[in-house]
Amino acid sequence: MSLSKFKHVKVSGISVVVPEKEINIYDEAEYYGGSVKKIDRMRKMVGFWKRRVSDKETTPADLAYDAAQNLIGEMNIDKKDIDALVFVVQQPDVVNPSTAYFLHDKLGLSQDCMATDINQGCVGWVFGLHMVSQMIESGAYKKVLLLNGDTPSVGIDPSNRNSAPIFGDGGCATLVEFSEEEIESCYNIDTISSGFEAIISPFSGTRFRMQLSDDKEWNLLHELVHEKLTMPTGMEVPLMGGYMDGIAVFDFTINIVPKNIRKIMDYVGLTPNDIGALCLHQANKQIIQAVGTGTGFDLEKVPYTAFENYGNNTMCSIPTTLACLDKEIKKDKLCCCGYGNGLIAISSILNLENTYISEIKTFKKPEYVLTRDEYINYWRKKITGEISRKEEK
Repeated sequence: MSLSKFKHVKVSGISVVVPEKEINIYDEAEYYGGSVKKIDRMRKMVGFWKRRVSDKETTPADLAYDAAQNLIGEMNIDKKDIDALVFVVQQPDVVNPSTAYFLHDKLGLSQDCMATDINQGCVGWVFGLHMVSQMIESGAYKKVLLLNGDTPSVGIDPSNRNSAPIFGDGGCATLVEFSEEEIESCYNIDTISSGFEAIISPFSGTRFRMQLSDDKEWNLLHELVHEKLTMPTGMEVPLMGGYMDGIAVFDFTINIVPKNIRKIMDYVGLTPNDIGALCLHQANKQIIQAVGTGTGFDLEKVPYTAFENYGNNTMCSIPTTLACLDKEIKKDKLCCCGYGNGLIAISSILNLENTYISEIKTFKKPEYVLTRDEYINYWRKKITGEISRKEEK
């Protein structure tokens, strides 16, 4: 069943971090022929303005770690009380094991604390919240630390005006706890798996295997890395980059997502007048407003401030939106909806009246982060036994 309801799950705290480096679209006039009018038009239409981007050394796990440290410190959380750590990520530090174990170690969590990754994209925060709510409602866990992180801006060609101005990076930590007092939350999930290839990185996993001990394979890889193809739109893209079927994604967003939201509103017997804000995944201004209109909300209740100021930081965009809301709005019931690669849409009705939501913080790079050369040398020494377990710490 796509609809689910929980009665004893409290979202106790939320903390968001974004990178320090800010890019303003007006500083990129070279990509618009030097025309401020073109930039003004794009800002009015799509919502482009500012975004926060990471350096090449920072991973989604680093952003999530910093957000977690902030939340633990600000809420004075006893780490020994955390029963589970769930890290939602689509760009893990390594394919195996789960990056959650790395975060568990760096955060100094208890041996009794379970840790695992969940692979999700733009829906990651709401999806993770749904999974964690099941864990808590079952009675098996009392206090769970939900972490999210993503760096979609890293590696994008700045001249690619379809992607570069959109994506920002971010990390988020959410403390979710069992509540003796009844706190109702509801979720609705639609999985449109026929759209699996609509947003995809086709060469990022084991479906694309290469035997790199073979020189011919190395030569093929070199060719593929440099191969570019022309899409029906006329845009030239790298073969081994990410792929998006814009028409399929637009159709899904305009048709499926509003239905997903309306269904959960009907399920709980609420109308847009009963909701303080519709907090959507911050894809861009056009999509946010189209979905808002399609669900019957006044656009004043459908904020896109987070996209304007921080870009589309994928699974962190809804927590970023929540952090941007006025305090009075947070006292009302909120509808949050994520949608994206899968294709999947998941909406929720949440009560965050007594939730601690921190101001958005600037990311502070953890001391453990290594440069690429340092990372290579670390593993050379690790494999050859030149460093001890004690030195690793």
